[in-house]
Amino acid sequence: MASGSQRALAHLALCLLTLLSVPAGGSISGTFTIFDAPGAGTGFGQGTSPQAINAGGEIAGYYTDREDVPHGFIRHNDNTVTEFDVPGRSTPSGPGTSPQSINDDGDVAGFYVDANRVRHGFVRNVDGTFHTLDPAGSIGTVIQGINGPGNVVGNYVAGDVAHGFMQRKNGEIVSFDPPASFNTAPMSINVRDEIAGYYADVNDVLHGFVRHTDGTFTTFDAPPASTRGGQGTFPLSINDAGTISGYYSDAVGARRAFLRTTNGAFTLFDPPGGITDNLTHTDREGYIVRSVTAPLSMNPDGEVAGYYGDSTGVVHGFVRYKDGTFATFEAPNASINGGLGTFPQGLNKNGTIAGYYYSAPTGALHGFVLKPSAGSRPPATRSPQKPR
Repeated sequence: MASGSQRALAHLALCLLTLLSVPAGGSISGTFTIFDAPGAGTGFGQGTSPQAINAGGEIAGYYTDREDVPHGFIRHNDNTVTEFDVPGRSTPSGPGTSPQSINDDGDVAGFYVDANRVRHGFVRNVDGTFHTLDPAGSIGTVIQGINGPGNVVGNYVAGDVAHGFMQRKNGEIVSFDPPASFNTAPMSINVRDEIAGYYADVNDVLHGFVRHTDGTFTTFDAPPASTRGGQGTFPLSINDAGTISGYYSDAVGARRAFLRTTNGAFTLFDPPGGITDNLTHTDREGYIVRSVTAPLSMNPDGEVAGYYGDSTGVVHGFVRYKDGTFATFEAPNASINGGLGTFPQGLNKNGTIAGYYYSAPTGALHGFVLKPSAGSRPPATRSPQKPR
């Protein structure tokens, strides 16, 4: 049986979730720009991985070099790329520096790994200065999000338990856990300091939560979410209006998307082309494929971007608009092998999408920016949706 610290570290790892073990698309009217950080490797799984985009179009993420070590980068609007590592902190022999979020001022937040392979949080300010952070007693810290005022959110492991925390711009750290939580994984923070994420109960079932500005909590489950250990409800993003997007595990282990409004109403959805049945599907190599929809980012207008897998296991990007219509897409030259494809990670208020794709035939990762055509909207293509 796993120890408490092993379970807590597992939930710290869950807070790093990128859903790469997923099993495809239409079109969106717009322009793709493909880019790579100068130091990016070119082998399978190496390359450039954008993680977030701000309102001005600046992109933060990490690239993996030829030694499989990640380093941070910022892609600016003039198409230049600034590469960085947390000064004197990461090590060439360790997992390196991994930015996760960027705010509209250009401050970047994430985590790095030291010579002892311990994770620590960091913020890189727009002027290029850094500060690092660990809540008291932490044996591993991960930052997931930074909001407009510069407050960050993430989790840390202490006492065999993963706890949530927020650090304010002034340095004050507030540690928190929802009621009955045994491991807490905050994922997103909005401009009002409302925080969304998930937590594990005593049976390791995952539940969603919102931590409100006054420090109170609302906990919730998507209506059809599984109650098996390691499964449940996974909020991933909260916008400034308080709407939450994420996914839930259903009774057969498929991952399906949801939206939750501030009044607690749920909308469940799958993009067109996704798996909507419980039949057995296989990829080209014969491996079983299950439904996966991952709505990773939501902008202030309630538009959602993410990725989904089709019945052959190929991954495609999607945007769900506020009116319930969809656009789906693939990056040029994206791989069509099972588990690979196009992985949008961020969506800004202008509808610009940033992410990465696995290229054919090498499987190296390349960053992309997809800027929709001015005034364009794809034909209304509705997918099965179930308001609850």
